Amino acid sequence: MMWLSDIFTARKQKLFLDLLRRHGDLVVQTAHGLTAFVQDPSSGAADELAEFDARSERVVTDTIDALTDTFVTPFDRQDIYNLVEAMDDMINYLASSAREIDLFKIKPTAEINEMVDLLLEAATHIHTAIENIDAHGDFAVECANKACNIENKVEDLYRRTLAQLFDTDDVHRILKLREIYRHLSNAADRADAIGKLIGKIVVKVA
Repeated sequence: MMWLSDIFTARKQKLFLDLLRRHGDLVVQTAHGLTAFVQDPSSGAADELAEFDARSERVVTDTIDALTDTFVTPFDRQDIYNLVEAMDDMINYLASSAREIDLFKIKPTAEINEMVDLLLEAATHIHTAIENIDAHGDFAVECANKACNIENKVEDLYRRTLAQLFDTDDVHRILKLREIYRHLSNAADRADAIGKLIGKIVVKVA
């Protein structure tokens, strides 16, 4: 009955790959949603981002349930958990940025727009890396590394922007913008963590 065991193993591995790809889809959808929101904060995209955040939480729950139910996984169990946790964090930070822009009634600055554009680029690389993580490992790592490199650009912009921000006198605006910039910076940190985890996974299965 070896063939039954093979079928079971293949199905379990596909389940985890499907969950990772669902999460990768949500990462790039959330980044696209944030891009649309900062271009037009009156568009109602903040509600859509909240829905993406909720769907991300469900993927995390489904992944934990799957990890609990089986020992058959395509990659290291802890790496799978860490990867979905990092993607969930990134989605949460992206959605939180939109919520705070909406809550604080802040008109998106040029720096916010630039950070969001960079995060969309990182999310796109993450999505492509996840899509190729099982069959085209080298290409997945190449895409993951691009996401990591973007984190450096966001952090450089974040530091420059904060320095300029504290040269102004409007304390309330400073505090509001600092919080938004911090969430965008944290999203970039999570993109870097995701990229590194993808590289780690590919190396382990090579």
